Amino acid sequence: MKRALALVSATAMLGLSACATETVPMCRAPIAYEMAAFSAIISHNETAVADAMAPGLLQNAFISRDPMVRSHVWGAEGNTRGTVTGMLSQPPLCILDDPNFTATEASRQILVYPQRAHDRVAPPAETPLLDAPLPWGIYRGDYMTCRFEQTATGWKLADLCGYRMPGAGVTG
Repeated sequence: MKRALALVSATAMLGLSACATETVPMCRAPIAYEMAAFSAIISHNETAVADAMAPGLLQNAFISRDPMVRSHVWGAEGNTRGTVTGMLSQPPLCILDDPNFTATEASRQILVYPQRAHDRVAPPAETPLLDAPLPWGIYRGDYMTCRFEQTATGWKLADLCGYRMPGAGVTG
């Protein structure tokens, strides 16, 4: 009898936990490799930015000082609104894993919010995630995305936080 009661109790507990509603995620601070990339960008340390990037066409464009890439990261003529620097220059940062990106052992993507913007656009913590799916706010106004790839030397910034190479994704 005790055994049957224990089994019923365990089954009921599992049923209750399965019905638990996932609520909106909480912010976290940048991890070391994220912060290294962000610090390099904020400090305008081009060597450190290149070192924080995954090898490839975008890194080559950055190293060769492509004006579109530089404008994406640092802005133009003193205007940094909507740039990577503009977003990162509003600490503290709120980092969330991007649920719209399937993370793997080789690639992951995060949402980066200045904490002030996050506090303005995020729903209350107890809100069910289904009622308030990420991301919240306006892209490049309240948040940006940054994709990282695992390389032979560790996690590296793969997209300079949302940069799209001209012609990328265009097929014949």
